[in-house]
Amino acid sequence: MLNRGDKVGVEREPVKLRGRKTVWQLLTGEKYIRWALVVPLLIVLAAFMFYPLFYCLYMSFQFYVLRKPSVFIGMENYRMVLHDMVFWLALGRTFYVLVVSIAVELALGMGIALLLNREFKGQNTIRGVCLLPLLISPLAMSLMWNYMLHVQFGIVNQVMVWIGLDRVEWFASPKTAIYCIMLISIWQWTPFSIFVILAGLKGMPKDALEAANVDGASRWFIFRKLTLPSLMPLIIIVILLRTMWLIRIFDPLYGTTRGGVGTELLDWMVYRIAFVFFDVGKAGALAIFSLYITIVLCAVLFRQLMKALGAAR
Repeated sequence: MLNRGDKVGVEREPVKLRGRKTVWQLLTGEKYIRWALVVPLLIVLAAFMFYPLFYCLYMSFQFYVLRKPSVFIGMENYRMVLHDMVFWLALGRTFYVLVVSIAVELALGMGIALLLNREFKGQNTIRGVCLLPLLISPLAMSLMWNYMLHVQFGIVNQVMVWIGLDRVEWFASPKTAIYCIMLISIWQWTPFSIFVILAGLKGMPKDALEAANVDGASRWFIFRKLTLPSLMPLIIIVILLRTMWLIRIFDPLYGTTRGGVGTELLDWMVYRIAFVFFDVGKAGALAIFSLYITIVLCAVLFRQLMKALGAAR
């Protein structure tokens, strides 16, 4: 028995002193590893996106032609662009190409995706063939279509002669050239719509579709009330991405008409002013206008996407 006044000795283990962490341990710790992974991406973005963007914005306030010193002129370049009728024609033509191309791509993509969603023999082969246009370089693809539609040597005109029709100068007439440009873009990017919509069809819940079939609902009713609302977020995503890409459409023009015969679009006008007339200041103002239009359209589409996602939940 221990009395109240007795002291009890408690043996304590020696405290181990922690050694200092090395630089590598500090950098790979949880506190710093996130920054170590993000910093290279920020450097790449700063070098290849932010710096060109802010330099273009800076040059849009300058009167600068190559081999001449730049002069600050404020908003004069923007005023010249807004009063340039060629700019408004190119902008209207760009919106026309954008609307028609996206509408045709979505219609074809929806129809082909509904067909590929069924089980049939050789479906994987057909899906692979549908993917081929996306694997071709845009410039090589535009040159290929230029040769196919050539007035003398093109296979399209050869077939037309065989069936008794006259040759058509597809890229030499303002009535047909712009539609050939749209055909090239639609042919290459329809597979993108196909596989995005097909992925949405594969991910749809089967219970609602089976219940509708049991109740005797028609295919059109099922498509309009079940399939289309479920696919709406994906459709808006396709529209959003294609809007950004079509405003910057360039390769089909470079490989075919070079902006002639009434096919000059907004991005080609920037290229012509900057690299043909070497008016860097005006080209910078035009590029900033193109960026602003893209941001506005994407903001509207993004708001619609959020609404569609909320309705689909």
